[in-house]
Amino acid sequence: MIAHLRGRIFEKHPNRLVLDINGVGYDVAVPLSTFYGLGDAGAEIALRIHTHVREDALLLFGFATRLEQDLF
Repeated sequence: MIAHLRGRIFEKHPNRLVLDINGVGYDVAVPLSTFYGLGDAGAEIALRIHTHVREDALLLFGFATRLEQDLF
């Protein structure tokens, strides 16, 4: 299970970003509270990750703080 990611923002959209980690892009859903605290594309960031596995999908949810993650 993925619990933490650190890399550069490749793309940034409300509620979602693509995090580039050594050439691999991870699509991460983020709450607006995390989204507005992040830098622009190219900025180095680290996120706490909740990995959600379903039969038809593998979803990553990213959070800037432990409190946001716990509330999720």
